[in-house]
Amino acid sequence: MFSNNEIFHETGPKHLTAMDWKNTDYQRSVVASLVQGVYSLERDRQTNNPGRYREDNAEPWWTSFNFHLDEPLIDDKRIFGAIYKYNGKYASADSDVPEYVIAFRGTLCMRKTVMNDLTLYVKCFLNKLEESSRFKLALNYVERFVEANGARNVWLAGHSSGSAIALLVGKKMILKMEWFPKAYLFNPPFLSFPIGLLEDEKVKKRIHSVHRMVKAGLTYFAAEPSKLRMEDHFAMLSSWTPHLFVNRADIVCAEYIAYFERKVGAGETMTLAENNSTRNLVSHVVFRKDLKDATHLLPSAHLIVSKSHPNKKAADNSSCSDFLEAHKISQWWRPDVSCQSTLYDQYR
Repeated sequence: MFSNNEIFHETGPKHLTAMDWKNTDYQRSVVASLVQGVYSLERDRQTNNPGRYREDNAEPWWTSFNFHLDEPLIDDKRIFGAIYKYNGKYASADSDVPEYVIAFRGTLCMRKTVMNDLTLYVKCFLNKLEESSRFKLALNYVERFVEANGARNVWLAGHSSGSAIALLVGKKMILKMEWFPKAYLFNPPFLSFPIGLLEDEKVKKRIHSVHRMVKAGLTYFAAEPSKLRMEDHFAMLSSWTPHLFVNRADIVCAEYIAYFERKVGAGETMTLAENNSTRNLVSHVVFRKDLKDATHLLPSAHLIVSKSHPNKKAADNSSCSDFLEAHKISQWWRPDVSCQSTLYDQYR
């Protein structure tokens, strides 16, 4: 959610001295750096450095990995995304090397962007991201780009609310153009209370019990066609396995761990009744919003969970600063980060 304002030559992944696109750690670190490049581009713009890149600012976040900035993505003069083109060789459509990476940033705490960014974040959690001008622009940018250049090796990436944009863009592109992009989504928001973070088992059980009762009641009133639309929608998305990078100490994305372990990992069928937060069900019944468009709902994914914390304090999960550390994009390019990757797929 918050920009780190890192300077590449001080805190960037300088340990990546050789290109190795077959290495998943290399892929993660490079794509996270490209997302940080979007933060730095907007920071440069606000500090009156438009079009010029000082050695200690934006440009090294992509040039260090043989990319160049093809086009910044702009919403009301604010840079919220970027299209990067790889300058090296790439093999084929199933290559591990991207030809292009389209990246979206999250919230940047600077005067000219913070209110707009936080408004977008609220829209994410109200399941109204699709109504935002930034999402519409992002989808339009990606559609036009894919139509003009072909699908080839185009990857999507984002951090925080930027990952929500990338995720929803990916879903729309699958349904519209049957384009299944490789996606790297760092700290993607999960639109439900993170019950998994509660330490008191009795409290957890009580909350789960309340959720089950409310869901059962609401499901009674939910129309059967909506269930079918949800299941059909999931079936269409089942071949897409975006990479979700989450940290257990980050309340924004941690619930993805329980979501996949409880549903896909247990082999349960994802249905309208069982797989959505109480708030989303209320939204469906009262406001007739179709849950298939809920950004966070996925049938399949590569879930990458950080097994380490950026510092000891974050491991305690006891303060706002702990959450901020667990939510930072910078953790994903650190050489000492330890990750556990699991492929969850209900349909295989």
